[in-house]
Amino acid sequence: MKFRKYIIALPFILALIAVIVILAQSTKSKEKVVTGLIETTTVNVASKIPGRVEEILVKEGDSVSKGLILARLESKEMNAKVEQAKGQLEAAKFKYQMALNGARPEEKEATEKLYLQAKHQFELAQKTYERMMNLYRDSLISAQEKDVYEFQYKAAFEQMSAAKSKYEMVVKGARYEEIEMAKGLYYQAENGYKEALAYQQELEIKSPIDGELQKKLVNQGEIISSGYPVFSLIDSNDYWVTIQLKEDEMNGIKIGDEFTGNIKALADRKVKFKVYYISPIGDFANWRPTNQKDEFDIRTFEIRLKPTDRIKELRPGMTVNIILNK
Repeated sequence: MKFRKYIIALPFILALIAVIVILAQSTKSKEKVVTGLIETTTVNVASKIPGRVEEILVKEGDSVSKGLILARLESKEMNAKVEQAKGQLEAAKFKYQMALNGARPEEKEATEKLYLQAKHQFELAQKTYERMMNLYRDSLISAQEKDVYEFQYKAAFEQMSAAKSKYEMVVKGARYEEIEMAKGLYYQAENGYKEALAYQQELEIKSPIDGELQKKLVNQGEIISSGYPVFSLIDSNDYWVTIQLKEDEMNGIKIGDEFTGNIKALADRKVKFKVYYISPIGDFANWRPTNQKDEFDIRTFEIRLKPTDRIKELRPGMTVNIILNK
């Protein structure tokens, strides 16, 4: 009897198995697996100034934080330039202060004495010239002698005038134009000093991001030029996977959708990814059917997905199989 019951139930069991298989195949047919690669932001760190690498403080694979000193350049030449700029600034500042404050009392006194001395010499030359002119009119001296005294008189007048102008200039102080010129030279020297200090700080090559040192591109003792890459960093907080789909394969995928991906290098670890970028690729990646009367292009789209949780073990180039189950 029992055997007979099993025979009767067998068709129902087989039918149930068939339904399960069909449902499984139906579910499986809705899934599409697309392979992509892990990518990240790469930052090349360069030096703003040329120089010789004096010291390298990190090695490949090290985690670095923003502002961390990665290397130092030799500082002798730059320190000399800073001292030179500092000296020029101090000299320009002194001249500017002199223009603002005017001459010192000692200088005023000295120029006044020179003016009074020149004035007395002129007065003496004037009296002598007047006497000689009277003698010349009485024909007691020759015209040549008269010319000599006249020349001495005029020369004394010029010397007195020059001494007077210098004295008045010292008393009044520098002109507005002279003060402004001294001021401009002072500010120019100040900016030159600040620039030299800024370049001096560039002797320390620092990390611009939090990340990981992927590649060291120079060695200690090498001479580098300005703008030459010294280190290559990867941003350990900015990983994504890129896949490509033809538009007839997208099945309504939109930004914000989440999918599961298997990461081969992490023992097929399952990770949740979220779509954050969808954009068509250039025409070279489009597919054009040739067996239809009206030709049209099927666009290919680049889709980027980020892991919903941070995964420390992720590295650029890892393969990810994204399961599209919409």
